[in-house]
Amino acid sequence: MLVVLSLGAGFAQTSNKPSTPDQKRTIRIGIAATMNRSNRQITPAWERDQLVRELQRLRADRKSIIVLEAVALEATGHDKASAEAEKKGCEYFVLTTLLNPSRGPGISGGPDGSQRSPVVIGNGNVSRMIAMDFTILEVGTARTVAEGATALVEGNNDTRAADDTMRFVAHRVATELRSSHPPSFE
Repeated sequence: MLVVLSLGAGFAQTSNKPSTPDQKRTIRIGIAATMNRSNRQITPAWERDQLVRELQRLRADRKSIIVLEAVALEATGHDKASAEAEKKGCEYFVLTTLLNPSRGPGISGGPDGSQRSPVVIGNGNVSRMIAMDFTILEVGTARTVAEGATALVEGNNDTRAADDTMRFVAHRVATELRSSHPPSFE
């Protein structure tokens, strides 16, 4: 009789715990201040904070076990952002760069080198467009997890257009990190 009671007590204790596939996994992401290679006036820390806010809004998804935790970084460049993200316990960090789109193959130069500018296809007026380039890197290895760009036609306000592009970047970052992480149970 004592054996039956102890087995029943063991079953009651384990049945209250969530099963392993239902457990959430938190991923810390460092968000570096935005680099500006465009002719627009923005505040890099403000744009970084916009991305942090958007990622906090997208923190959890009902269909995913991945929970995203965005952490603001003061650094802008690759090396300093990687070191700061590591100190803050992040698994990944995101670099963003505001660019001017171009009609043909263009190159955008900056203090950390040059990179290709997004090319606009169609009849869009490039002087009224804004583009944001992003790269998600793994802390410690500097392996690129994902990269991309988003372009948007601006209204009458450069800051608002930059905020809107950050919203698109946040969705891409959340999607990429959730899709590149198969569930791992420790």
